[in-house]
Amino acid sequence: MADNQLWFFLREDMTISQFVQVPLTFDEVQKVGITLDYCMNATQTTGPIKDQAFYIHSASMAAAVRLLDDDSIIATYNMYCQKDPVVTISIRKASDPSPNTSISASHQSSLAERRNISARRGLLAPELFIQPRTRHVSGSSDIITGDTIVDENTMVTLRVEKDFVTFTQDYLIGKEGLHYLLDIMTYTSIGWITAQLADLRPLTDICVQHYTTNGTLMEVQLTADIWQHSLIRGPWKNSFAPIWNEYHRQQCAREDTLETIAARDPKFRQNCKNFIYDLRTFGYNKRAQARLDKTGHEFYMGSPYFNEDVRAQLLDLPVSRVGTLDQVLRALAMKRAGSTICASHDLAPIFESALGIV
Repeated sequence: MADNQLWFFLREDMTISQFVQVPLTFDEVQKVGITLDYCMNATQTTGPIKDQAFYIHSASMAAAVRLLDDDSIIATYNMYCQKDPVVTISIRKASDPSPNTSISASHQSSLAERRNISARRGLLAPELFIQPRTRHVSGSSDIITGDTIVDENTMVTLRVEKDFVTFTQDYLIGKEGLHYLLDIMTYTSIGWITAQLADLRPLTDICVQHYTTNGTLMEVQLTADIWQHSLIRGPWKNSFAPIWNEYHRQQCAREDTLETIAARDPKFRQNCKNFIYDLRTFGYNKRAQARLDKTGHEFYMGSPYFNEDVRAQLLDLPVSRVGTLDQVLRALAMKRAGSTICASHDLAPIFESALGIV
């Protein structure tokens, strides 16, 4: 789809009907190289970048995602937009509400222009679903204290199918936006999402818990739909959008490195699978034990699985908010100081996540 893809760069204002919209083909986008600076220049937007808010949207996305820097453009495009016919980057004042929740004065006119231009190429420009203001559910109880959540300044409300569920921001990401691992055994001090990411759980596999009004403990999985419709929208979006963007930047960077290694070494993917299999079966498979012990490496990252060059690249992979694979492994070693690191229970899950092996 990329060869026929059409991009639109849109500057709009909440109160006036004038807008600036520039269409580019995918080839033209590749030639200019998309940055936030380019988006400003293309739409004749003046002033510092920090005074503007940039959003990207295409048909595969449930909501427009805010772009915080140049890297987030490529990361979001690689994750969601590559197969879509039309991609739109819109610019609003940083003080204006998100296009996910509020229609600008020029909305209908700019959409009509996008559809007219894209129709000439046999494409259809999608319309962004505008979600009404989320209502809070005061009946939800704080999972940490058990008290009913009443302070709207600490609330984060998720739309789960037809229901709304409210959590405290402290429970989800920690106090005052603290995103670093203080105590791996005390998730509430850093936030449940942050702790689960530190354990290398995929962002959209994380589950959070809440008590209903009758005291029943319920669980909610933070799917991509919930992230896009609830967490990176609303008054709390500035706390959650950086987590969403950083996770996908890391994922894209990791996948790029793995693809580069695989292109040079046709056996790399199979070696990864063999490595994971041996780690998983270490406890009862003597041949696996022998192969792993033969590596002579602290974390078994050696021959017959990886040479020194590949090992160095793998250790440098960005894998979590804690940092690189090497940093995650060192943190594990510190955590297990005085005891034994288990190949199947400790190492296998880390390498499965880092290498993308299920």
